[in-house]
Formats: sequence, C-alpha cells, structure tokens
Amino acid sequence: MCGRCLKCYLTSNDTEVKDELLGCYLVPYFTKIMSMGNPVLYVDCFAGKGKFDDGKPGSPLTALQSLDTSLATCRGNRIPEVNMKFIELNHYKDLEGNIPSQHRGRCEIIGGKFEDNIKPLLQKSMATNRQLNVFLYVDPYGVKVLNARLFDSLADAFSTAEVLINLNSFGFIREACRVEKIKFRERQDEIFSDIEEYDSSVLDSIQELNDIAGGDYWMTIIDSYNTGKIDCYEAEKEFSARYKERLRQKFAFVLDMPIRLKPRQHPKYRMVHATNHPDGCTLMADNIAKRTDRLVIEIQSQGQLSFLPQTAENEMLSDDMLKERVKAMLDNTTMPTRLNQFLADFYNKYGVLCDLSRLSSGRGGSVLKTLEKCGYITVQRTPAFTSRDKPSSFWQEGKGKTLLLQKRS
Repeated sequence: MCGRCLKCYLTSNDTEVKDELLGCYLVPYFTKIMSMGNPVLYVDCFAGKGKFDDGKPGSPLTALQSLDTSLATCRGNRIPEVNMKFIELNHYKDLEGNIPSQHRGRCEIIGGKFEDNIKPLLQKSMATNRQLNVFLYVDPYGVKVLNARLFDSLADAFSTAEVLINLNSFGFIREACRVEKIKFRERQDEIFSDIEEYDSSVLDSIQELNDIAGGDYWMTIIDSYNTGKIDCYEAEKEFSARYKERLRQKFAFVLDMPIRLKPRQHPKYRMVHATNHPDGCTLMADNIAKRTDRLVIEIQSQGQLSFLPQTAENEMLSDDMLKERVKAMLDNTTMPTRLNQFLADFYNKYGVLCDLSRLSSGRGGSVLKTLEKCGYITVQRTPAFTSRDKPSSFWQEGKGKTLLLQKRS
C-alpha cells in the first residue's frame, strides 16, 4: 500500500474486512469443534504469502492465530487433532518462511494449483477419517476454479463441512456475456477497478460456466440482461441469490456478505458461507453484521454514524420493520422451536439484516424479548430457574442452556 493511492487504501481495508470475517468466525468454530473432541481439517485453498508486504497477517496467519486463541481455552482437556493445509501456487516459498516455527508441525504447505491438489487432499483425508470436520476457505483470483460439485461432495463425505467462498459474481456475469457473445454494456473500469485480485483469465465454454454455477440457471439471467430487462447490477444480485439457492441443495444454511468499498456503491463481490449447522449459521450471521458495521461506518462513511443501522445490502432497517419479519417467521412455529434453529432459519431466509443483539440477546428492547413481554410468544427455558431460584430470563443458548419458543395460539 503506497499511503497515498485511494485504490490501495480501499483494497487494503477490503482485505482486512475479509480476514476479520474469517478470523472472528474461526475462533468460536475451532473452540466448539474441539470441545466436542472432534478432529478438524482446515484448508486455505489460495493461501498467498501468509502476510502482506506491510507485515499484517494474511489468511494463513489469521487462521493460526485463531487456532491459538481457541487452544488456550482447551487447556486441561483432550485436544483433538487439528490439521492446517495451505495451498499456494506462486508464493509458497514465501509462505513457508512466514509460518511461525511453533505451528510448522501442525501445518502442511502444498505448492501448486488448487484445482490439481484439492481433490487428492480430500480423498486422502476421507479415506483416513470420515469423522473429520472440514472447513474450506476459498479466496481465489476469479471464478474459473470454483466448482459446485466439489462443494456438494464435501457435505456428503465428512462429518461436518463448511465453506467460506469469495464469489466474484461480477466476474461470472462478464464471462457469461463473453461466452454467450453478448455485449457487456456497463463500463468495466468502474466495476472491476478496485478488485485488485481479479483474474484476467477467461472461460471457454458454457460447460465451464455450468460447473462454476452448479447448473444452467444463469442463462435466463444473462438472457434478461441481453434483452435489457435488467442491468448488470440486477444480474449480479439475481445470480448471487440463485447461487446461494444452489448451495442449499447440500447445505441447510447459506449466507453472504456483499463487499462494497464506497457508500451507495454496488458490491464488488460477495463472501458466501455455507454450513449444515444452525449454530454455525448464527455465529457467522453475527460476525457478518459486525464486519458490516466496520465496513459501512469505518470505511465507507469514514466514521459517520447513520440514524438507522444499515444492513449488509446498505439498506436502512427500523425496529418495526425487523419485528414484522420476525413475526412472519413465527407464524411457522407450530411446534416449540429451539432458539438457535429459529435464528438460523431467520437469517437463511432474510439474509443478515442485523446482529444477534437486535433479535434476541444483549438488548433490553430486542425483538424477541419484546414479543415475550407482550405475550406474543411463549418461551420454555432449561434450566427454568437460576441458581438463586429465580425464573430464568436468558436469551442465548449454550453452556447447558436451551430455549424453546413458539407463537402463542
């Protein structure tokens, strides 16, 4: 980063937000998985040098620091096996030198292409232990190497599987237009100017696009763009929504965080998270909401607070609007529902509209607390009483606490 160039400033902050999203999620992820005594395989599929030229940690060191934090909470307990794999084509020698010595016994650096190494790595891991809990961080230079069938196979093969993908959705739209011989109407320098990592390699066929998207649903989107029914920004949003729906064929919960570098700007790309566990979904949703605050307030608005909180899509959302959406979800709770399941279903349906504090925990006026007080919902807590024999009032699950909620009939 040169210190004067706006593009460098935006790209640096954008990268920091991505790494914060990863690191802040991995700490509770590692802690939870290891507390259950389960082995972990973590794969950074495009690891880079390990740290940036200014000395800040890149994704490999971010993951290792997160693991250190989690391990510190496991002292005295049996620590399961945790394997960290870093795949890197161009900078693996630099990466080897940047891995701290205390971590080298736990890490394996794989020099080469992601697409050549990921399948053999996963097949070997599956043959060794199918009870592995696998986490893939996929932050490529474009979309060409993404393959939906790979993500499908993860969910089928391992005990648990999660992926965090940097989806260059605009790159896909542009390549789809090129393959279909459709003119890309918008100015490409405006859309791609701040994406330093954009891959200039091109796709050659419809089949390659189908492999990335996991189907041919993208073709109707490109047809609508070609006829002028939608612009490329609407096409990107529709493609991202359909891509998440495709992931939901194998993963119960799929969220995304659009990354935009300036106020009112369309997203440059999206970080997409997929998991089959409601706890993982709620953790990532809260994480995305907090990173959104940082991206919107600190970076886009340069510290200027908004009258209303903004969503990841830069939308203003009042408490009344949020309450109506919660009520709409509650209409489906015909049976008592675990709190974390309800929250995960809410985020999965509506996206990351807010952090957990506005929905349930941490605020006296949060939506679910308010609905309990006014009698709109019934709540069953276990344990029902505190250690001082007072009725429990918690709105967070975990550490022996469970909560069931249901709309009052």
